[in-house]
Amino acid sequence: MAQIVRAHDEHWAQVREIRLRSLSTDPQAFGATWETESTYDEARWRELLTEAAWFLALEDGTPVGVVASRHEADSPEDERELQGMWVAPENRKTGLAQRLTDAVLDWAREDGASTVALYVSPASKPAIALWESLGFTDTGERWQVDDEDPSTTWPKFARPL
Repeated sequence: MAQIVRAHDEHWAQVREIRLRSLSTDPQAFGATWETESTYDEARWRELLTEAAWFLALEDGTPVGVVASRHEADSPEDERELQGMWVAPENRKTGLAQRLTDAVLDWAREDGASTVALYVSPASKPAIALWESLGFTDTGERWQVDDEDPSTTWPKFARPL
Protein backbone atom coordinates (compact mmCIF):
# COMPACT_ATOMS: atom_id res chain seq x y z
CA MET A 1 0.00 0.00 0.00
CA ALA A 2 1.29 3.43 -0.94
CA GLN A 3 2.44 5.75 1.81
CA ILE A 4 1.23 9.37 1.73
CA VAL A 5 3.94 11.86 2.70
CA ARG A 6 4.12 15.63 2.81
CA ALA A 7 6.77 16.60 0.30
CA HIS A 8 9.58 18.82 1.50
CA ASP A 9 12.75 20.18 -0.04
CA GLU A 10 14.43 16.77 -0.16
CA HIS A 11 11.54 15.38 -2.25
CA TRP A 12 11.95 17.81 -5.14
CA ALA A 13 13.18 15.12 -7.59
CA GLN A 14 10.26 12.81 -6.77
CA VAL A 15 7.76 15.65 -7.19
CA ARG A 16 9.39 16.52 -10.52
CA GLU A 17 9.27 12.88 -11.65
CA ILE A 18 5.58 12.32 -10.87
CA ARG A 19 4.48 15.78 -12.02
CA LEU A 20 6.15 15.37 -15.41
CA ARG A 21 4.74 11.85 -15.72
CA SER A 22 1.26 13.22 -15.01
CA LEU A 23 1.63 15.97 -17.61
CA SER A 24 2.86 13.53 -20.27
CA THR A 25 0.27 10.83 -19.49
CA ASP A 26 -2.84 12.99 -19.07
CA PRO A 27 -2.01 16.42 -20.57
CA GLN A 28 -5.67 17.42 -20.99
CA ALA A 29 -6.23 17.13 -17.23
CA PHE A 30 -4.06 20.10 -16.30
CA GLY A 31 -3.86 23.82 -16.86
CA ALA A 32 -0.10 23.40 -17.38
CA THR A 33 2.08 21.62 -19.92
CA TRP A 34 4.95 19.15 -19.93
CA GLU A 35 6.72 21.42 -22.43
CA THR A 36 6.86 24.22 -19.87
CA GLU A 37 7.45 22.31 -16.64
CA SER A 38 10.09 20.00 -18.12
CA THR A 39 12.33 23.06 -18.50
CA TYR A 40 12.26 23.84 -14.76
CA ASP A 41 15.61 23.43 -13.03
CA GLU A 42 16.19 22.07 -9.54
CA ALA A 43 15.92 25.54 -7.99
CA ARG A 44 12.46 26.05 -9.52
CA TRP A 45 11.21 22.66 -8.30
CA ARG A 46 12.47 23.44 -4.80
CA GLU A 47 10.72 26.82 -5.00
CA LEU A 48 7.44 25.14 -6.00
CA LEU A 49 7.66 23.02 -2.86
CA THR A 50 7.70 26.19 -0.75
CA GLU A 51 4.75 27.76 -2.60
CA ALA A 52 2.27 24.98 -1.84
CA ALA A 53 1.70 21.96 0.38
CA TRP A 54 2.63 18.99 -1.82
CA PHE A 55 1.74 15.40 -1.00
CA LEU A 56 3.22 12.31 -2.61
CA ALA A 57 1.94 8.76 -2.71
CA LEU A 58 5.02 6.53 -2.58
CA GLU A 59 5.32 2.79 -3.16
CA ASP A 60 8.76 1.58 -2.10
CA GLY A 61 10.06 5.12 -2.60
CA THR A 62 8.62 5.45 -6.10
CA PRO A 63 6.02 8.19 -6.60
CA VAL A 64 2.66 6.89 -7.85
CA GLY A 65 0.48 9.89 -7.01
CA VAL A 66 0.72 13.59 -6.28
CA VAL A 67 -1.41 16.54 -5.24
CA ALA A 68 -0.73 20.11 -4.11
CA SER A 69 -2.74 22.72 -2.27
CA ARG A 70 -2.33 26.38 -1.44
CA HIS A 71 -4.11 29.63 -0.86
CA GLU A 72 -4.45 31.59 -4.08
CA ALA A 73 -4.11 35.36 -3.74
CA ASP A 74 -7.43 35.98 -5.53
CA SER A 75 -9.36 33.50 -3.36
CA PRO A 76 -11.13 34.07 -0.05
CA GLU A 77 -8.78 33.92 2.94
CA ASP A 78 -10.43 30.75 4.26
CA GLU A 79 -10.25 28.84 0.96
CA ARG A 80 -7.47 26.52 -0.18
CA GLU A 81 -7.20 25.26 -3.73
CA LEU A 82 -6.46 21.62 -4.48
CA GLN A 83 -4.22 21.45 -7.55
CA GLY A 84 -2.48 18.96 -9.78
CA MET A 85 -4.06 15.76 -8.45
CA TRP A 86 -2.82 12.75 -10.34
CA VAL A 87 -2.61 9.02 -9.68
CA ALA A 88 -0.68 6.65 -11.94
CA PRO A 89 -3.05 4.58 -14.12
CA GLU A 90 -1.96 1.32 -12.51
CA ASN A 91 -2.88 2.74 -9.07
CA ARG A 92 -6.30 4.13 -9.93
CA LYS A 93 -9.47 2.81 -8.31
CA THR A 94 -7.50 1.76 -5.21
CA GLY A 95 -8.59 4.59 -2.90
CA LEU A 96 -5.34 6.48 -3.43
CA ALA A 97 -7.06 9.61 -4.78
CA GLN A 98 -9.22 9.72 -1.66
CA ARG A 99 -6.18 9.33 0.59
CA LEU A 100 -4.36 12.15 -1.22
CA THR A 101 -7.49 14.31 -0.98
CA ASP A 102 -7.76 13.53 2.74
CA ALA A 103 -4.17 14.72 3.19
CA VAL A 104 -5.09 18.02 1.53
CA LEU A 105 -8.28 18.38 3.58
CA ASP A 106 -6.37 17.74 6.82
CA TRP A 107 -3.67 20.23 5.85
CA ALA A 108 -6.26 22.84 4.82
CA ARG A 109 -8.03 22.55 8.21
CA GLU A 110 -4.72 22.98 10.02
CA ASP A 111 -3.97 25.98 7.79
CA GLY A 112 -7.21 27.70 8.85
CA ALA A 113 -9.36 26.96 5.81
CA SER A 114 -13.08 26.31 5.88
CA THR A 115 -13.33 25.32 2.19
CA VAL A 116 -11.24 23.43 -0.34
CA ALA A 117 -11.85 24.21 -4.00
CA LEU A 118 -10.55 22.88 -7.31
CA TYR A 119 -11.00 23.31 -11.04
CA VAL A 120 -11.53 20.30 -13.28
CA SER A 121 -11.56 19.78 -17.01
CA PRO A 122 -15.16 19.33 -18.17
CA ALA A 123 -13.88 16.64 -20.56
CA SER A 124 -12.68 14.52 -17.65
CA LYS A 125 -15.90 12.75 -16.66
CA PRO A 126 -14.05 10.27 -14.38
CA ALA A 127 -12.44 13.18 -12.49
CA ILE A 128 -15.77 14.95 -12.09
CA ALA A 129 -17.32 11.73 -10.80
CA LEU A 130 -14.41 11.32 -8.36
CA TRP A 131 -14.76 14.85 -6.97
CA GLU A 132 -18.51 14.49 -6.61
CA SER A 133 -18.06 11.16 -4.78
CA LEU A 134 -15.68 12.95 -2.38
CA GLY A 135 -18.25 15.62 -1.53
CA PHE A 136 -17.22 18.40 -3.92
CA THR A 137 -19.99 20.30 -5.72
CA ASP A 138 -20.00 22.63 -8.72
CA THR A 139 -19.98 26.25 -7.50
CA GLY A 140 -21.07 27.72 -10.84
CA GLU A 141 -17.76 29.61 -11.14
CA ARG A 142 -15.55 28.98 -14.17
CA TRP A 143 -11.86 29.34 -15.08
CA GLN A 144 -10.86 30.12 -18.65
CA VAL A 145 -7.63 28.10 -18.96
CA ASP A 146 -6.77 29.48 -22.41
CA ASP A 147 -8.18 32.94 -23.14
CA GLU A 148 -8.21 32.19 -26.87
CA ASP A 149 -10.04 28.85 -26.60
CA PRO A 150 -13.55 28.91 -25.12
CA SER A 151 -13.58 25.11 -24.91
CA THR A 152 -11.08 25.35 -22.05
CA THR A 153 -13.57 26.70 -19.53
CA TRP A 154 -13.25 24.58 -16.38
CA PRO A 155 -15.88 24.43 -13.61
CA LYS A 156 -14.92 25.15 -10.02
CA PHE A 157 -15.89 22.56 -7.43
CA ALA A 158 -15.71 23.11 -3.66
CA ARG A 159 -16.19 21.24 -0.44
CA PRO A 160 -16.70 22.74 3.00
CA LEU A 161 -14.51 21.42 5.80
